[in-house]
Amino acid sequence: MPLLRPTGLTPRMNAEQMANSNIELGKLARVRELGPVLDDITVPARYVVASGESFGSQAGHEQIRTSLPAVTERNPNIQISAKVPSNHGAILRKDFRAVANAVREVAALDRSER
Repeated sequence: MPLLRPTGLTPRMNAEQMANSNIELGKLARVRELGPVLDDITVPARYVVASGESFGSQAGHEQIRTSLPAVTERNPNIQISAKVPSNHGAILRKDFRAVANAVREVAALDRSER
């Protein structure tokens, strides 16, 4: 990790900080924690879902992905714009076009409401 830090591809945390951060993120991503927050979104939002696994991930991201259809059913403001092959760490680098299209979708909604 220290050798990769200058590239900007790794966080500037020690192993204990990274472990604690991942544990906290896992707790926050639980349906009972995140669900009410997503249910309260009142503006158009789009997901670009990264389908690839991250280094060291043990299918944790797939659990979060499987909960998205229920979120979009409960809240019509949230929609899945695209599902892309990259993982969440590379989505902006590899699938920036899908992200840009999601932004355009929301921007077009804003223009049509004027």
